[in-house]
Amino acid sequence: MGAYLVRRLLQIVPMLLGIGTIVFFLVHSTPGGPVVALAGEFVTADYQARVERLYGLDRPLIQQYGRFLLLLLQGDLGQSYTLKAPVLTVILDRLPATLLLMVPAIALSAALGIWWGAEAARRQGGTRDVGIVTCTLLCHAVPVFWLGQLLLFAFAVQAGWFPTHGMVDVRAAHTGWRHWLDVAHHLALPCLTLTLHQLAFTVLITRTCLISEMQQPYFTTALAKGLSLRRAEYSHALPNGILPVVTLIGNRVGWLIAGTVLIENVFAWPGLGRLIITASLARDYPLVIGVVLIVAALTLVANLITDLIYGLIDPRIRQGQSLDAR
Repeated sequence: MGAYLVRRLLQIVPMLLGIGTIVFFLVHSTPGGPVVALAGEFVTADYQARVERLYGLDRPLIQQYGRFLLLLLQGDLGQSYTLKAPVLTVILDRLPATLLLMVPAIALSAALGIWWGAEAARRQGGTRDVGIVTCTLLCHAVPVFWLGQLLLFAFAVQAGWFPTHGMVDVRAAHTGWRHWLDVAHHLALPCLTLTLHQLAFTVLITRTCLISEMQQPYFTTALAKGLSLRRAEYSHALPNGILPVVTLIGNRVGWLIAGTVLIENVFAWPGLGRLIITASLARDYPLVIGVVLIVAALTLVANLITDLIYGLIDPRIRQGQSLDAR
């Protein structure tokens, strides 16, 4: 397992280099450039040349790429044009807010999705089954930014139960445990939005896998031995049918990050989502590339964690990983 983990970690490096290369040439091929954002639309040619020379934008593209690649291999993502700070420092300042939004949403959508999927499978074709599937599909059918606006209007604007934007109440200046309660209060609506939007896939895959497992002979044997339908489902069918659900949850991390970008703008959450929108509008090339690389790294690490969880769930997969590492 250790050799397998090291090999997978080493594979992440060339993948990030490839992603960085693609993003570098994509952002440099887009119309416009950072000079207009930095110096203004009616800048003189002399001042424009000075700005380009200051940031190395007057060099041939292949030379700019070579410098970018050299810095990237050293772990340096460059300097932000607009914020005048190292890109890595800017991203690390915003990353905790994004993780604080993402991680609870992943955990809640996984737990609720597995639970509701199991409840739907046990009552296949019944009222609860139809209700769960219909509600989760409706939540997923609504675009995530629109779902966020609906919840914002209903529970923040109309009911007044939650704040409308931000991560903390800057007027209150809470400290200690009151500060964390304030953060949790602001986190509730954006986290609920992401959770509801991600539920459908987990519910449907869990339901399908459990219905298939409940038709197997071993499940009939478990019922014949006197186990209740609920206990047989959770103790026998769920462990055998959980692998596709784990795969789905791991693969949905990338989609969840994309949803986080939209939700952070709806709720003015100070994370990577708002940062990449601001950087894109300002044509801040190093910052855009840096955010994309960090998001790609998070997705790759999530996929690696998913593969390791496979081995914990099914010993046969763990044994296969060990053999593959050799």
